[in-house]
Amino acid sequence: MEIKIAICDDEKEVCTKIEQLLTEVLSSRKENFEIDIFLSGESLCKELEEQKYDLIFLDIELPKISGIDVGRYMREILRDEMVQIAYISGKTEYALELFEYRPINFLIKPIEKSAIEKVINKYLLIASQHQYFFEYKKKTDYYRVALSDICYFESVKRKIMICTRRHREQSNLKKVYPAQKSFYHSGEGHNGNEFYECNEFYDSLGHVYEQIKGNHFLWIHKSVLINYYYIRKISYDSVVMLDGTTFSISQARRKEIRRQYLEIRNEEL
Repeated sequence: MEIKIAICDDEKEVCTKIEQLLTEVLSSRKENFEIDIFLSGESLCKELEEQKYDLIFLDIELPKISGIDVGRYMREILRDEMVQIAYISGKTEYALELFEYRPINFLIKPIEKSAIEKVINKYLLIASQHQYFFEYKKKTDYYRVALSDICYFESVKRKIMICTRRHREQSNLKKVYPAQKSFYHSGEGHNGNEFYECNEFYDSLGHVYEQIKGNHFLWIHKSVLINYYYIRKISYDSVVMLDGTTFSISQARRKEIRRQYLEIRNEEL
């Protein structure tokens, strides 16, 4: 697997330093990687129309188009929820403003090697989900779905509904899995490039959880399992997913869900 990385900062020296640190960290781990450098938000946005990156180091204080605007462009216009953004700044007051665009980390200049290592550790943890699959049976057919593509599971009577992300290249397909009953919904804010697809199969949520536990799925209600990485907003008693679906967190699980959520968040810091 090759990791495609972009560095965007208007200071060439900063880009060179980050590139050097990334090369040291990734080479020591024998990871394959490719790094592109951009000196403006405009040039990065133009490239993003044609190129997809796995990880982007993005300066906030860019002239003309700020790093926050570039992040908004990726999440809201391109509908790219999977690219990981590590914001860079010489200031500390942006943390809350950046939360909406789900950064993998927030780095303060000057950038230290330890900070780069933390970002790479978190990226590799997220990327590892692409190597694991959930398998289920429908009638006589078996289906495999990457854990990284699963938004949530919902138990409805004796059936499980699995909601998965449809990739942009699939947007013109009628169905991803032919032979299955599918329900498409765009949710709040998803109006074109990326949709979510739901399919049904017979099983129990307990059996599903046994297959995926330990992979950042939260069992927030007796009938709902959600993927941490698809949470848009979470409060004490409810959660909003990236597809716009809102679920209640059962009263008996709220304390434990909060603990698990904060534990995963702390891993990212």
